[in-house]
Amino acid sequence: MRRFYFILVLAFLMLVPNIQPEASAQQDRKVRVAKRKVAKAKVRKRNRTRRVVRRRVTRRAHIRYATLPRYGVVVTSMKAGTAVVKRNGVNYHYRKGLFYVKKAGKYVVVRPARGVRVATLPSTRITVVVPTGTYYYYYGNYYTRSGGAYEVVEAPVGAMVNGLPDGYKVIQKAGIEYYSWGGEYYQEVETDEFEDGVGYELVAFNDVRQSQSEEG
Repeated sequence: MRRFYFILVLAFLMLVPNIQPEASAQQDRKVRVAKRKVAKAKVRKRNRTRRVVRRRVTRRAHIRYATLPRYGVVVTSMKAGTAVVKRNGVNYHYRKGLFYVKKAGKYVVVRPARGVRVATLPSTRITVVVPTGTYYYYYGNYYTRSGGAYEVVEAPVGAMVNGLPDGYKVIQKAGIEYYSWGGEYYQEVETDEFEDGVGYELVAFNDVRQSQSEEG
């Protein structure tokens, strides 16, 4: 029996040198895998913030909103479930991210005034992060979270969005083309922040937007 235990201990001692290198190799593999994951994460982060301005616009910026009614369109009635929110004496009829104002018994698609608050936004809204904070964007309007609701706010310069409403114009300044919509200038940008690789960055306001801001 003693001889048996002696042989068992001897065999174990002979295996220990082999076990230690294998354990060390496994640990090294884990470290290498972890480093590769960190490196890939850094690459993805860089890609999400890569932006290259296109000097000439190349596409229809409203393609994502092609199925929605253009601002200024008139409809004859409102569907059930439409919310009514009031701001500065104006009643806005709100449904699925769109705002309507009643005129002459019909309803016109409009851009809401700043300060209008709604309970929900469409699931296709996007989150916009700029130095001034976090915003939510849908169909030309920008929102911030306020008291459990979404409040319409001034568009933040530097915002990168995935589409613009129809009705913009393409203008040229200093050899660069811009989309001009609602008093805002957007540049077309190549970016990995969106799946199709193209975004629209708000770079400035024009006089129309400034006069609208002063009025209301």
